[in-house]
Amino acid sequence: MSLPAEFEQFHWMVDMVQNVDLGLIVIDKDYKIQVWNGFMTHHSGKQPHEVIGHTLFEVFPEIQPDWFKLKTKPVYHLGCRSFITWQQRPYLFKCRNVRPVTQQCEFMYQNVTLNPMRTPTGAVNSVFLSIQDATAEALIAQRCEC
Repeated sequence: MSLPAEFEQFHWMVDMVQNVDLGLIVIDKDYKIQVWNGFMTHHSGKQPHEVIGHTLFEVFPEIQPDWFKLKTKPVYHLGCRSFITWQQRPYLFKCRNVRPVTQQCEFMYQNVTLNPMRTPTGAVNSVFLSIQDATAEALIAQRCEC
């Protein structure tokens, strides 16, 4: 007996979210973490049960609440994306650098995109963050500046 196609597709989606080479996080309007994928577990060392239901600011005290809330304001109020690049701030989440080729850095440089997540009625009640490892790019750029 085969599984319904919708269930199989849902299973694939969950598998992709957990195994994609990007950090994926969903936060609500209170900045509480709702989704935490495998990339974030691997790089931050924090397990989903340690972070889900807690605010970003509890889990990552290095994130300044006032600054981060300004970054999310256009996402919640205008429904548009917001960006944080490694040039503006080397990282949002202090994660160890685990790439063997680029071990010259103690932490992972990151590019972060903050995306609105719309309800069926169009309201934005959550933000989806995608975190890209930009360490190799940052190291190349820094060498060129020397």
